[in-house]
Amino acid sequence: MKKTAWPEGRTTAAIFIAVLLFNLSQRSLFYNFDGIACAIAVELSDFKHLVHGNHLAYGVVGWCFDKIWRVFGYQGQSVLVLQVLDSVLGAAGAAIFSSLLRRMGRGERESVLAAAALAVSHAWWFWSLEAQVYMLGALFAALAAREVLSEKPRPALVGLWHAGAILGHVGHLMALPALLFVLTRKRNPREAFPYLSSLSVAVAIPYICAGLFAVDPSSFNDLRLWLLGSAALTTDRSFHWHSIPLSSALPAWLGMSLRIFTEFVGRQGPSWFAGVALAVLPLLAAARGAADRTRESVFWLLWLAGYAVLFIAWEPYTIVYRVSDLLALWALATMGLKSLPARARQGALVAWTAAALAFNLTYVVRPAADPANNPDLVEAEWTKISAPEHAWVLANGRGAVYIPYFTARRPVNLRYYTDEKALHARLDALTGAGEAVYVSGRTLLEEGLRGKLERYGLHPSAAAGNLAMYRVQRFK
Repeated sequence: MKKTAWPEGRTTAAIFIAVLLFNLSQRSLFYNFDGIACAIAVELSDFKHLVHGNHLAYGVVGWCFDKIWRVFGYQGQSVLVLQVLDSVLGAAGAAIFSSLLRRMGRGERESVLAAAALAVSHAWWFWSLEAQVYMLGALFAALAAREVLSEKPRPALVGLWHAGAILGHVGHLMALPALLFVLTRKRNPREAFPYLSSLSVAVAIPYICAGLFAVDPSSFNDLRLWLLGSAALTTDRSFHWHSIPLSSALPAWLGMSLRIFTEFVGRQGPSWFAGVALAVLPLLAAARGAADRTRESVFWLLWLAGYAVLFIAWEPYTIVYRVSDLLALWALATMGLKSLPARARQGALVAWTAAALAFNLTYVVRPAADPANNPDLVEAEWTKISAPEHAWVLANGRGAVYIPYFTARRPVNLRYYTDEKALHARLDALTGAGEAVYVSGRTLLEEGLRGKLERYGLHPSAAAGNLAMYRVQRFK
């Protein structure tokens, strides 16, 4: 007796629940800088910093999600709430991807298995466990792709979903050529009007509201800095495009095209070979699917090309920008497997998913759950017990957000005090106001810092094993 397939909605809901429970079974203690910074802003209800110019919506969504938890009695730190939010977003994205594949003509089982493969791919899985902005945009990008590939796409709804992706992160603007291609492929440019209209309005209104009610810029320069976002992170807030020479950018981008499936970098011997093989196999299947030159294959190739134009030029070595590429590559991979019998296709997806799950769990997810593998967190915990409660603490890198968030101490961000005279002047101002200043032994490893502080006054105050804490105070 032939088994009846589930309705698409029921299957989508089941995938969402299964992937969400799978995500919630793991915990990341990697604590990236942006995630902790967002958690700080959420706890302070600091909307000026929640509505980041490059990813307007995530902070506000996170704040709302956090408030819901508080209503039900949660009293812990917001970083956990944001991590759960990303697990929800990652699970929803995987579920929508399965629905998208059904609309592309894939069978129910194959769509479910491809969604599982997406869920355990390195970039998708890891950033579904971390507090970070990119899964929100990826979810809405998947919704836009699903709608545009429907039998009768609704251009205005495509625009709304695409706007949600852009509000998740402005980089998703690069999906526009692919979406326009499908909407106008029958040489009917009028189909573009409702799409572009809804897209423009749905992006403009939140930005205008955020600018008026949260940012409230007092000058054009304030407005410019807000909109530039990550492109104005220099110490003097000048514009800086995060690029590297093309001779280095292209290899970095190509390498990251593999690493989004499995993190083989840092592995050795058979582990490295297994990681590379697992990354190459879906790419080979995707290349086979791209060769079909169907409407769907051209759409996904334009999708990849659009994002590549931006992210070869902007931080090609940063994995989070490549999360949405997994949607295109796995969709193309399922197309590339069509020449195989149904059981062979399903068997291949099951085998890859099982192997990738084991690999990424062993080398990425479980290590990230061990606090000992996060030296910044170890340093923060040490600071909490070795520096007085109201002390100022010199910090660099993630320490600039770890110190206030995990230790409730006030940081002096060394990024802004690279000059020795400026650093000494800041220390004089603090000590002159009766404030105590401390620095950990690990922070002293920053190049040149120990010498600057020894010339000022550096006094050991606590030690435990390889951990040390120093009081920074002028010699009398």
